[in-house]
Amino acid sequence: MGGWNPMNPVKPLIYILILALTLFYLYPVVVIVLEGFDTDISPLLAPGIRLIGGVPYYSGGITPSLVYYVDMFAVQGFQRLIANSLVIGLGATFLAVFFGVFTAYGLTFHIRRSGRLYDFIMLVMRGVPPFLLLIPLLLTLSSWRLWDTHVGMILAYLTLNAPIAYLVLRSLMNELPRELVEAALTMGCNAWTAVSRVVMPLLMPGILVTVVFMLVLTWNEFLLASLLTGPVARTVSVGVWAGVGEQIGTFRTVEFEAQAAAGTVALIPVATIILFLRRRLVRLFTLSPTT
Repeated sequence: MGGWNPMNPVKPLIYILILALTLFYLYPVVVIVLEGFDTDISPLLAPGIRLIGGVPYYSGGITPSLVYYVDMFAVQGFQRLIANSLVIGLGATFLAVFFGVFTAYGLTFHIRRSGRLYDFIMLVMRGVPPFLLLIPLLLTLSSWRLWDTHVGMILAYLTLNAPIAYLVLRSLMNELPRELVEAALTMGCNAWTAVSRVVMPLLMPGILVTVVFMLVLTWNEFLLASLLTGPVARTVSVGVWAGVGEQIGTFRTVEFEAQAAAGTVALIPVATIILFLRRRLVRLFTLSPTT
């Protein structure tokens, strides 16, 4: 009864759609990775022949190379950009979650009357386009001497991450049984103990999802980082584009292989974090007392 019915055309169409979507999303990643290794895949399509500017010439075959990766780390110091992005991303994410947890806790379980007004304010802040924040942030960070610093970028990204963290955690706390928190307070727990021992263990899956989302958002952000950083605190997203922009500005040949290698390396840290937390998320959702 549960086998495949050859007369039912729905399942083959679903599989075809899944395959098409998978190829559609993986195609740019595959191209970036292959270009980063300077891999010529034209022999798979036309063995021995490669077209450059419409002119065919003999290709030596598939000969991957690590020259762009060696140049990127040994000469350009790309590892410093990765360290900058990790410090800024993790710092902004940690502060946003920290303030979001305690703000949402206070407005959910103690100051309920002002909760909806604050929800509306946070929603409006999240709807503000980032380019409207550029000039105020640039003037503020420059006056505070925090331009091109890690602390300055963490504060700038906090304006983007704090509303997200608050809104997500606030919606999760609204689903918690109030009796649990009230029982903890009745037994003598203070606010810190109630949050750390009762609220956070129950919300840990949602907190991890929020952390991953904000970290990816901060890692890939380009607009604020391009104007609020210089050579000291430059992030990965700006560093990947900087090579192309400089080459276009000086009318030099754009080395797309070098940019593809940088893009491939930029994918690794965030992809590793997501894959690492994915299994924890499944386990946490399975063992969560709220499920």
